[in-house]
Amino acid sequence: MKYDINKLTLEEKIGQLFMFGFDATDINDHALKLIKDYRMGNVILFARNIKTPEQVFKLNQNLQKLAVEELGVPLFISIDQEGGMVSRITSGATFFPGAMTIAATNDVNNAYLSGKYMGLELINLGINMNFAPVLDVNNNPKNPVIGVRSFSDQPKMVSEYGEAFIRGMQENVIATGKHFPGHGDTHVDSHLALPKVAYGMDRLNAVELVPFKHAIKKGIKAMMSSHIDFPALTENGLPTTLSKKCMTGFLREELGFEGLIVTDGMQMKAIQDNYTTVKASLMAIEAGANIVCICHSEELQMKALDYIKESVLNNKISIDLIDERVSRVLKYKEELVDIDLNKKYQSVKDIVENEKTKNFSYQVVRNALTLVKGKPLSLMDNALFIGALPIATSIADESDGSHSIIKLIKTYLPSLHTMTLPIQPTKNDMEIMIDAAKAHHQVILCTYNANIYQEQIELMNQLAKLDVELHVISMRNPYDLHYAKDIENYVCLYEYTPNSLKVLLEYLKKELVPTGTIPIAYE
Repeated sequence: MKYDINKLTLEEKIGQLFMFGFDATDINDHALKLIKDYRMGNVILFARNIKTPEQVFKLNQNLQKLAVEELGVPLFISIDQEGGMVSRITSGATFFPGAMTIAATNDVNNAYLSGKYMGLELINLGINMNFAPVLDVNNNPKNPVIGVRSFSDQPKMVSEYGEAFIRGMQENVIATGKHFPGHGDTHVDSHLALPKVAYGMDRLNAVELVPFKHAIKKGIKAMMSSHIDFPALTENGLPTTLSKKCMTGFLREELGFEGLIVTDGMQMKAIQDNYTTVKASLMAIEAGANIVCICHSEELQMKALDYIKESVLNNKISIDLIDERVSRVLKYKEELVDIDLNKKYQSVKDIVENEKTKNFSYQVVRNALTLVKGKPLSLMDNALFIGALPIATSIADESDGSHSIIKLIKTYLPSLHTMTLPIQPTKNDMEIMIDAAKAHHQVILCTYNANIYQEQIELMNQLAKLDVELHVISMRNPYDLHYAKDIENYVCLYEYTPNSLKVLLEYLKKELVPTGTIPIAYE
C-alpha cells in the first residue's frame, strides 16, 4: 500500500472525500487554506483557472507539491473537458470535437483517438481525472442541458462511442461516465431545478442504462451521479446523488460497479434549493459517493467539511463508512503515475501543443459536416448570411461568444452580406431580417439551439415562405427539423467552435462536400 489510510487523521480522511474549485490561475488563499487547514484532497478546474497551457501546468505542479508536502497523498485534479461546447482548455492546446460531432463522422475510431489524445494532453498538463464522456442518451429534443454533449439518441451508438472514448482516455487518465443513470430525457436543467424521470425499469434498461452498464462492464473507473429524481431507482423523491438505494443498492451491488462514485456539483440548484449543499454532502457520502464536488463557494466547502467531521464525532455517520469510501479513493490514487514535481513545461510542450493532434480534431469536425436534407450550398452573387453568435446556454458551457463567424465572413468572403442573429430575436429583429432577405436571391441562416430558442424557428418559417433559396445550417443542437418541416436545405455542424467555424467557411466557399451522418432520428 502506497497510501496508508491508518496514517490519515480524521480531517485528512474527510478531505479525501471532497473535491473543491477555486477562482484563480495560481494558488490563492482559498486553495491554500483548503489544502493546508482543511486537508482537502482533490481539485476541480474550470475555465476561470486556465489562461495558457504553461500556466495551468505550473498551477497543477504547485498544487501537487503543496498536497504532497501537506498530506502525503497526491490530488485528483479533474476537469470537465468533454470537447466541443463543454471545453475548459480552449487555447494553446487542442480544441477537441464534442461527442455528437464525433458520432456524426460515423467512425468509432475517432472516439477512441479523441479520448486517447485528450487524455495524453491532460496528463501532461497535470490533470489526472476527466469528467467525460457524457453517456446520456439524448432522446429528448427539448433537453436544455445535454443535446450535442451526447453522442446520439440511440443507446447502442452511445455505448459504442462512449466505450471507445473511455478506452482511449483511460490509457492516461481516469474517465468519468456521466450523468448516471441518465440526463438525456429531461426538459429541466438540474443546474436550475430538480428534474424527474418517471420511467419504469423496462424502459430504463432498454434506453438510459445501456451505455452505463456497457461502460461498467468495460472497466470505466469513475461514474458521476445526476441530481435527478428517478422514482424507479430512488426512494422518497430523492435525486440519485443522495439515494442509497440507487448509488449503493443499484450501482454498486446490482450493477457491480467497483470504481469511484463522484457527485455532480453540489451547489447546483437541484441540491442547494431542496437539501442545502452542506447537509446534502453528508447524504451523498451515506448514499455511496466517494468524492463530493463543491465547485465554487469557499464558505460552503469549509462548512461541509466541518459538518461531516461533527457528524463522525457525534456518531451520526460511522468512521467505518468513512474509511470504506476513502479506501476506494486511495486505491485509485495508487494507480496514478508517479508525479514528477520537478518536471518543466518545456518537456511536455510538444505533446500539449501538438499540430498533428490539432489537425486530427479539425478533420473530425470537417468529416462531421452533415447534409441532412436538400442540396449542398452553391453561393450566389446576391446572398445574405444571417448568423447567431453563441452564448453559454447552460451553466455547464462557458461559451463567451468570442469566436464569430460574422467576423470570419467579413474577412474571407467580403462580398457576402451579413447580419447578426440574436439568440432570441424580437419581432422587430425578425421584420428587419425578413425585409433584408427579400432583397436577396439566397439566404443562409445559421441557427444556434433553435430547439430551445424557438424565436429562431419562427424566423426560419417566415424565411421559408419567401421567394428565396434558403439554406439552414445548425451550429449546435440538430433539432431544427423537428419544429420546421418546410426547410428544404439543412446542414448540421453540432458545435460552435473555432474548428467548426473554419469548416463552415470552407463549406461556404465550396471547398468541402458534406460527408457526415446525423446521429439522431429527426423525422
